[in-house]
Amino acid sequence: MRKATLILALICSVFAIILAILPLYKLAFIPAILAFVFGIISFIKSRKDNQSTHVIQVAFLLVIITLALSTYKTLFTVQEIGDVEELEQRDKENEEKALEELEDLDLDISIE
Repeated sequence: MRKATLILALICSVFAIILAILPLYKLAFIPAILAFVFGIISFIKSRKDNQSTHVIQVAFLLVIITLALSTYKTLFTVQEIGDVEELEQRDKENEEKALEELEDLDLDISIE
């Protein structure tokens, strides 16, 4: 049980750190919390069996880094919306060009 929770904690913490670096940083909280829970379970088992907790501490360190990075990005990232009017104007121009091209087509369709 200890090894399984330890491996799950490490996998979740590495996955969380990867998500924290990518633009999907808001999703990093889920595997970070899972890694923390699995780390706690593994830590409790290790303390009962008098085993080393160094690997668990690495998992906790990764979780702390992930939570700090994701929280920083969540609080200080400003998402700006571009000029919507310019996009709408380009969309109308493209639609007009497409209609002109369709009108210029000379289709010879014979129905028998």
